[in-house]
Amino acid sequence: MKLYICANGFTSEQLDQALNCVASLEGMGHECSMASALSQKLYKDDGHVRFTVAESDLVVSLGGDGALLKAAATALKADRPLIGINAGRVGYLCAMKLEDIEHFNEKVASGRKVVCTLLQVDFEGKRFYALNDIVVSKTNFGKTVDLCVYADENKLFQVRGDAVIVSTPTGSTAYNRSAGGPIIDENVRALCVTSVCANTQNYPHVVNDDRIIRVKVNHEDAGIYADSQFLGKFPDELLIAKADKTLILYK
Repeated sequence: MKLYICANGFTSEQLDQALNCVASLEGMGHECSMASALSQKLYKDDGHVRFTVAESDLVVSLGGDGALLKAAATALKADRPLIGINAGRVGYLCAMKLEDIEHFNEKVASGRKVVCTLLQVDFEGKRFYALNDIVVSKTNFGKTVDLCVYADENKLFQVRGDAVIVSTPTGSTAYNRSAGGPIIDENVRALCVTSVCANTQNYPHVVNDDRIIRVKVNHEDAGIYADSQFLGKFPDELLIAKADKTLILYK
């Protein structure tokens, strides 16, 4: 198979893990490619820039869940499936651990593929996607933000607090769960809307995934995050919806 490798390369340990991972996969007969920046870090040249992600059969993420979320953005741009090899802390979204890489071929051959719902948001003329969640948050740590949250035209709640999380079933086990939201089975067609540190009690809402979530800012600017990536500030209103594309993820 043609494998496009996405890996963390911030520490010497991560670089060693990536080198060992690529060597193992190539030893199994796979052809590996990666971005120039990663090839330079690992091999001091562009010798492993062999084909584009669009020409690959599978995108391989090496790291934890954070690395997989970054790799998901790469896979989405080329409409490629994604598999995660956990070399991080939690690795909830990863299909296997790095120490079990000798079973990679078996995992791919027999592994369960999940078609993951994504979220989309249009912001400053661009469309952004999220596998886990989109968060509307306060931007001043010392203050709260005042938000009204709607599903279509139906008001769900008003929040004066830290943030609102809109999560997919995949993302329901991440920030949403930490904020007291429910875990949603990956086969349920739903989105979860959960407030964070609100000064009034707001219960999480689970809504059908064809609903448009509208977040209106009443007071203070709000920031928007897609899978932890800060997109910028906005002063008024934002629309969050189920995306027009999906991601195939090996589990």
